[in-house]
Amino acid sequence: MSRIIDDATVLAMQADVTRPIVLVKVNTPSLDILMCSAMQDLDFGGDTYSYGVLGNISTINETDDLKDASITLTFSAVDPTIIAAVSGSDFVNSTVTVRIMFFDEDWQSVGDGLLFFEGGASSQNIALGQTAEISVNCKSKIAALNRARSERYSDQDQQAKYHGDLGMQYATTVSSKDIVWPAAEWFQ
Repeated sequence: MSRIIDDATVLAMQADVTRPIVLVKVNTPSLDILMCSAMQDLDFGGDTYSYGVLGNISTINETDDLKDASITLTFSAVDPTIIAAVSGSDFVNSTVTVRIMFFDEDWQSVGDGLLFFEGGASSQNIALGQTAEISVNCKSKIAALNRARSERYSDQDQQAKYHGDLGMQYATTVSSKDIVWPAAEWFQ
């Protein structure tokens, strides 16, 4: 995956004091889960990322061709609200973003950082014990291209999405019609 790195991030990587921190954002339908690899809460992009929950991020294999990449995120010592959000039936396909940000000596973010991974949650495993641990398998956006689509060009699907829209009401009758195109000579 090619990456565009802004000038401020390049300068931050070359600075004498730089702190590369991993920021993970999981947008579930009920809760935005924000975690960081720092030893304190950090602010970035108007959000506050919490420390102490992000346990591990697996490696990601990148290739030059369009293969879907996957990673596994592990959360440990998880809050009950996060367990509820991850165990919900609508958690699969939640947006997952992993970014490497650089912070200066005053813990202020510098630049836009490096986008490490962007995709969706494909499955989760919750282990409950003295502390809860959650493993979330994530697939890149490329994986969505291989997924079968359930929508059809029909009036029923159009009504389900946009109630009252009459744009597809004749789709079934038109699909069974024979269309005869005129010969090229007719246009002359």
